[in-house]
Amino acid sequence: MKKKWIFSYYIILVLFCLVPTGASAISEGQKNAISENCLSIKDSLRITQRVDSRTRVYLGGKFETILTKFIKPLNVKLIENNISDLGLIENQSSFVEARAVFSSDFIRYQQSLEELIGINCEAEPEIFYDKLLITRERRRLMSQDISKIKKIILNNVQLVTELRSNI
Repeated sequence: MKKKWIFSYYIILVLFCLVPTGASAISEGQKNAISENCLSIKDSLRITQRVDSRTRVYLGGKFETILTKFIKPLNVKLIENNISDLGLIENQSSFVEARAVFSSDFIRYQQSLEELIGINCEAEPEIFYDKLLITRERRRLMSQDISKIKKIILNNVQLVTELRSNI
């Protein structure tokens, strides 16, 4: 019994040692590299910001076109003709929801990127690095949102193809 308690305390101690304490996990070499290349890093981030903004406008326009000129009109036409396809209706809801999540995640990403660019990376490389990690994660989430929307669009095409073959 005593061995179980000792083992349990050991496991808890190990877990506490492995949990990050909030301190930056950046090496001296990374700090120096960030400080020395601060201007070029910020220039690259500004370029990324412009490209991502254009991409979001482009994708947002395409997603809106798909919704307003394909998904919604098809579902309305099916309802007008007393044809109900639950899969297409659910897919429309999924598309609208995923698009809203994408927009929300993009706004958070852009805010994070703006804050990152505003940090003085020469004087505060640790803070810059920590914010960079957060921004990267938000960009990854945005990328996942786009992948999800693409899957929903492909699913819609498959549902329409199946409906077409059944009519």
